Amino acid sequence: MKIILVLAGCVLMMAFVISTSDLAQAEEILGTGTESLIGGDLTDPEDDGAPDADEGYNAIFTANEEPGFGGGEFSFNVFDNRLGPSNDKWCCGRGGGIPEEGLHITAELEEAYILTHFTLSSANDVPARDPTVWEVQGSNDGETFTTIYAHDGDSVWTERLQVALFEAGTDFDAQDTGYKFFRHVTFDTASNPNGAYFQIGEIEYFGNAGLTPVDPKAKLTTTWGSIKNAR
Repeated sequence: MKIILVLAGCVLMMAFVISTSDLAQAEEILGTGTESLIGGDLTDPEDDGAPDADEGYNAIFTANEEPGFGGGEFSFNVFDNRLGPSNDKWCCGRGGGIPEEGLHITAELEEAYILTHFTLSSANDVPARDPTVWEVQGSNDGETFTTIYAHDGDSVWTERLQVALFEAGTDFDAQDTGYKFFRHVTFDTASNPNGAYFQIGEIEYFGNAGLTPVDPKAKLTTTWGSIKNAR
């Protein structure tokens, strides 16, 4: 009887460990470094954006802190198609803590897209700066935003410059509305509000053109990006 009870306890413990691990890492990790980015996302389908000149992008970028590419580790660097230190990331906050409305960056597209998946990448240093409470939101007027994905917990990354993939129908609800504006908002990090309290490496958005879902057979109308790594 004791042996049976011990075995049962081990099975329950194993099940608990597996379930909690799945909850903590529901997203898929694609790898680390620039080569692990999918590429060809909605903001730059041709991968020919010139970040220093803010040219070649299929989106207009805005942010409520440090707008711009390049120097000062500005916010638009999350769309430069590169992962690395310095000007290849957005870091680190002006001090005084993250404001109530969060630190947000928005990509405005020429037409609406139904979000099918996105990637979010860690930056190069200090894991305590990683977002722990954050959202991806959509809008069609740039003023009223709807939450598409929300995270409230530990950092999703286990390494620096790591690319995490989030998919509709798996990590967030399959969408039935397209949006012209996609916004990432960070509300908290482990180091907030002290010191340099925030950083993101890269963001990629992918989706189907249109305000409503397309026929699944009409694959030619789908913008997926070109996946560089076999999955």
